Amino acid sequence: MSTSMPFSGPEPAEDDPGRPNWPLALIVVLTCLAVIASGWIVARLTLEDDTVAPLAEPSEQARPPRERSGSVDPDDAEAFLALAARGLRDAPSLSVSYTQREEGEEAGRGWARRGVEADVVFEHHFTTAEGVEVYRYELDDTGHLMTAERGMTGMSLLNPPSEADRRLCSIEFALSPLDDLVDSASDLVWEGREEITLPEGLDGSPEGSYTAYRYTGDFTAVMGGYEEENGHNTLTVLPKTEFSLWIDEEGYPRRLEYDTEEGFGETYDYRPTVD
Repeated sequence: MSTSMPFSGPEPAEDDPGRPNWPLALIVVLTCLAVIASGWIVARLTLEDDTVAPLAEPSEQARPPRERSGSVDPDDAEAFLALAARGLRDAPSLSVSYTQREEGEEAGRGWARRGVEADVVFEHHFTTAEGVEVYRYELDDTGHLMTAERGMTGMSLLNPPSEADRRLCSIEFALSPLDDLVDSASDLVWEGREEITLPEGLDGSPEGSYTAYRYTGDFTAVMGGYEEENGHNTLTVLPKTEFSLWIDEEGYPRRLEYDTEEGFGETYDYRPTVD
């Protein structure tokens, strides 16, 4: 099943030469996405207005109190890494900008965030090095959707979603790399304290500077991708991948950078809401 869907990404300037060729007016483009199963409507969507809204809080879930960074010594690398992963997951709002590399060359870049529109739980925009745009979403009470300029025709509901769909079309895209570090990191080393500056995010998030602790080691990375030939999401497992991770003094991750010897890697810049 496919249809069209508005995009709630940042509004580019009128003279921006790289502006994507998508509809500019997003007023009730899609009023209802419905899937009928056993007589029940199991999916719906109403989106209006292309204005970028402030990051919204997700649905509340029962969570244990977050351990503050002051109670964890930064030279205890494993404990501080676990604190960072938990803090990212507990953040009421989160945006991520990232770049991908293949064989040492940039393969694409994108941004992702918790949804800011009604019913939109998560949105994820990626542009390949060739300029192909891919949009991924998770909708409340609906599921995972995506569309792309090549390989797909209109917006499609991914039902049933593959493992790659579930990861790349949900907030797990932003959270899982830190969980992967907690689960598989080895040879962890605390390199010390550094100043780090995150440039303006691809979603329009402002530049920010932080005092952060840098950690290095290796882990089993999982890199997402998109196959233009068939419109499928993909996951590539990269074992024994060297990484650097910067965690600020409050215990929140700010940047993750990893690369294999063959030049496959990613850089994530994290902007969680700090409570």
